[in-house]
Amino acid sequence: MGSDTLERPVVEARRYPDRVLSDRHDYHQLLLGLDGALELESAGQLMHVTRGMLTPVASGDVHYYLAPGDNRVLVLDLPEAWCEALAFEGMFDRQARRLPEALVSRGETLCEDLDKRELGKTSQALAHWLELAFAAGGRRAVPPRLKLLELLPTVRAELAYPWRVADMARRCHLAEAVFARQFRALTGLSPHAWLVRQRLAHACELLKVGGASLTEVALASGFADSAHFSHSFRRRHGVSPSEWRRLQASGGNPSRGQDSTSLAAP
Repeated sequence: MGSDTLERPVVEARRYPDRVLSDRHDYHQLLLGLDGALELESAGQLMHVTRGMLTPVASGDVHYYLAPGDNRVLVLDLPEAWCEALAFEGMFDRQARRLPEALVSRGETLCEDLDKRELGKTSQALAHWLELAFAAGGRRAVPPRLKLLELLPTVRAELAYPWRVADMARRCHLAEAVFARQFRALTGLSPHAWLVRQRLAHACELLKVGGASLTEVALASGFADSAHFSHSFRRRHGVSPSEWRRLQASGGNPSRGQDSTSLAAP
């Protein structure tokens, strides 16, 4: 809708395309996920809009969106003057929240019900639903960055698991591209590079203990086999795992590479 001036609230279910688009408008907007998922970036914040997520977009904010599959979103376009008159402006300073299913179901029928009402009654019905939605409060959405922070210790504790970027992104409720971007911003590394470093660091701890074969160390650290492990280890430390273990035992300097546990600052 661009910069078109909105004179009254508009409520409709919309489907978003599978490509990145941007928009900016001079009215407030609320998005309620109904089916599928919508990736939304507004005011520097990323949000995964799924069923029940009520997500605000303030007037004037440039926002980007992408829907990686079939989706349906209830969109409420709300004039600034209308929101100000009803003291609803504060809702656009809040983070996205997950609404109770009963309110989501009521929201699904909102479009049809409003079409049957006169203009004045339409505003009243919409205002009543908004009051219920914000009075209910709902669970505050966990920002994707926080979910990512929770993911890191989980991965470290399960390095033998065959992690894929898609697995990690799914746990954070993010599209792979968005996840990779946030991951690099947080750790300074791509998900794959970070995972390899964690596995090599774990392998070093196992090599220090001694007793385990290179194959056992490789598998326990998440590498497919000893050959893959040895190749990654030499690239990182400049010596083979066997040489590293021998140098470690003799008190020499076993690693000429960077400390494998280090992370770039987020």
